[in-house]
Amino acid sequence: MKFSVKLNHAAIGAFAKSAEMAAVMGELADKVAANVHSQGIKVGDRNGGPREIELPVKIVHGTTDRARATVILDHPAGIAVQAKHGALTKAASEAGLQVKGD
Repeated sequence: MKFSVKLNHAAIGAFAKSAEMAAVMGELADKVAANVHSQGIKVGDRNGGPREIELPVKIVHGTTDRARATVILDHPAGIAVQAKHGALTKAASEAGLQVKGD
């Protein structure tokens, strides 16, 4: 038995850019950001110093060929925090996402 499937690329593209997909991406990004915050990572001063703050997290929404949301560790120490703690990787995994390298 042989089957043939023809994809409607225009409809798939429209769905990928839709408000509904943007809402799903936003909800996932919110979960990832909340998971980063739940890790309690502090940056700035050490051990409760006057400039110690909770790691800032920013979400950037946009649309390219699809709706997207980017979660950013919004501090100069963000790269070091990711390298040391895997904060974003853990947060994404806890949100049910799979992180893959390029």
